[in-house]
Amino acid sequence: MRRASGLIAGLLVAIACLASAASASATGAAIAYVTGGNSGLPHIWVANGRGGQRRKVGEGTGPLLAPNGLTVAAINVGSNGPALTLYPAIAGSATGYFNPARVSASALAWSPDSRYLAVALTGVNLPSLSGYGLEIIDTVTGTEQMIAKGVIYGASFAPGSSDRLVYARASSLRETAASNIFTVAANGAGRKQITTDGRSASPLWGARGIAFDHGRLRKGFAPLDQIWLMQPNGRHRRQITHIQVGPLAEGLVPLAFSADGTRLAAEFEGEDTSIGYSVSVHTGHATQLKVGNQAVNAWGITRSGHSVLISVGGFMAPASRGKLERIPFFGGHPTLLIAHGNYASWNL
Repeated sequence: MRRASGLIAGLLVAIACLASAASASATGAAIAYVTGGNSGLPHIWVANGRGGQRRKVGEGTGPLLAPNGLTVAAINVGSNGPALTLYPAIAGSATGYFNPARVSASALAWSPDSRYLAVALTGVNLPSLSGYGLEIIDTVTGTEQMIAKGVIYGASFAPGSSDRLVYARASSLRETAASNIFTVAANGAGRKQITTDGRSASPLWGARGIAFDHGRLRKGFAPLDQIWLMQPNGRHRRQITHIQVGPLAEGLVPLAFSADGTRLAAEFEGEDTSIGYSVSVHTGHATQLKVGNQAVNAWGITRSGHSVLISVGGFMAPASRGKLERIPFFGGHPTLLIAHGNYASWNL
């Protein structure tokens, strides 16, 4: 559970806000992904929902596609330039944010209207916590505002038009530091702490509530995380998953909800481990997704909940060695989308 999002370049992209496939195909891209890395820097590409009409937008990794398909947020991987770049998916000029000499930046979530972007900042002068926090970029005004200081363990905007978001925060980098969940408006107003147990992280706001990781410390082993669900006020918490977690693994992290909040894409994490799962919110049943006998990584879920976006063969390898596919929610025969790509985000 102790994963500062700014330290995990390009992994576990939080895709909390999804737009309809029809809108995406009419106005912008439907998939953003990374390729390259065998030699030279990786690049961000965009494509339509079937993997066609591919176009390179710029250098970077960790892409997060806006719900309207018009903008891709990406982490800078070069020696020059800003820490975070907003690339136009169709046409226009890129916009850079944050000084990489002071912070690293990772895009966590877009608001449903594609106006606001939540970004986790990680200071580069360890062990100081200077620079750590949750920044909100307003793409209409071009302004940015830090709405929470500390180590950020995930953020997600509420469905609908409220522009409220949920985030998890710890005040220390220590493994045992307390991490709790808060809700707040995009401008920083109306902050409310909704957990007090000190073991809550990775919040994801869906139609039926907020999914999150609730962790339990294990002496001599990695913390054990299971996915729970609660209402936006922090009440009516219930455990969803009950999977077995080995001593070097941590457990499941919620990644993306279907539009009705009944289905989740999730990732099982641990030491040298990252495996895609689908989770039924009603039953708690978690299905490990595979292509043949090969484990995959999960990146998102369709609004209908029928398909999960996965990558095959790219874990701990250059992005071009992976394949992006969509697979039925309960597993089955996948459909190839991108033959050479990884670290993806979509808005289908």
